[in-house]
Amino acid sequence: MKIELISVIGLLLCLLIIGIEYILHYRLAERQDEHTARVENIMRRLDIHVEGVLFAPTLSSRNAEVKALSDEINGDFEVYEMALTSIREHKGSRYSSDEEALDELIAQINEQVQPVEIYAKMLEEGDVYHKSYACRRLAELEALEYRDKIKEYIDSKERDLAYNAAMALCHMGDVYEVAKYLMSIQDDRLYSARIINEFFAQFTGDRQELAELLFEQCNKYMRCTIIKTIAPYKIEAFRPMYIEGASGDDNQMKIACVKALAAFGYPEDEQLLQIAAGDKDWVIRASAVRGLSLLKSQTALATVKHALSDKEWWVRQAAAQSITKMDISPSDLEEILGGYDRFAADAVKNVLYRQVDTE
Repeated sequence: MKIELISVIGLLLCLLIIGIEYILHYRLAERQDEHTARVENIMRRLDIHVEGVLFAPTLSSRNAEVKALSDEINGDFEVYEMALTSIREHKGSRYSSDEEALDELIAQINEQVQPVEIYAKMLEEGDVYHKSYACRRLAELEALEYRDKIKEYIDSKERDLAYNAAMALCHMGDVYEVAKYLMSIQDDRLYSARIINEFFAQFTGDRQELAELLFEQCNKYMRCTIIKTIAPYKIEAFRPMYIEGASGDDNQMKIACVKALAAFGYPEDEQLLQIAAGDKDWVIRASAVRGLSLLKSQTALATVKHALSDKEWWVRQAAAQSITKMDISPSDLEEILGGYDRFAADAVKNVLYRQVDTE
């Protein structure tokens, strides 16, 4: 009897759970339908206003249509962004082929809508997600008057909010706050490496100043990461550091500095790159080969040709990609492709086939 009672209770609990799940799924579907219907209704109304703005025959009628669009937006950032997206993507009006006129139109809409005020309110009163989004949008709108408020979120315990605040300041070119944020994450190696790359790419201020500020405080891992990150920017002031690192005994620093030095493609660096091309570490060899490919000397060409036979695939691939960009004669290329060294021939063929496929 006891076992039967337990079985009945268990069955009832299962039915209750199934019932609750059904109700939850039903409510979620209902809310999704409501949201979809709301968006479709907004889009129908927006389409009317957008058409009116884009095809207004006179200046006064366009002003009236912009005012009507602003009233429809009514301080709702989602509706505002839907309207701008619709305007930018609309085909057929004169604005679709005139970027300057489109920018002027959006400026006129912004003057009516006052999006900075919308995002400023969100920055003050929103949840973590909305504060994060507001930081980025205020930066895009160049609302520098809210920089101090955004700075407050750099120290947030919410990682996403701190990241978005720092990225906003990155767009504003705030070297000290960006450096402060990057220093706060330097011990998280996997995270910091990605963020350093992203921030230097997006930074609108002086990259050299930012790097110098970080070099004064950071550990060796971050220093190497920064050097590799800023290599494509070819900052002359750091060349002595690159030369010293490429000649030193610290392997991680050598990897970073050879990559940075190779990006310059200066003839006076050839001897260092030639030495690096024979290093025991294949990462260093590959970077050196790429650097030598920027030089026009026959000795550089000979070293790159030799690297086509390297035991490491990545070095052979780097050499193959490099040699097709160098001043190599048809006879030399024919010798590589038809020679006994299958490593070299296969590496070059692979690169040539890829180039043909992309043309």
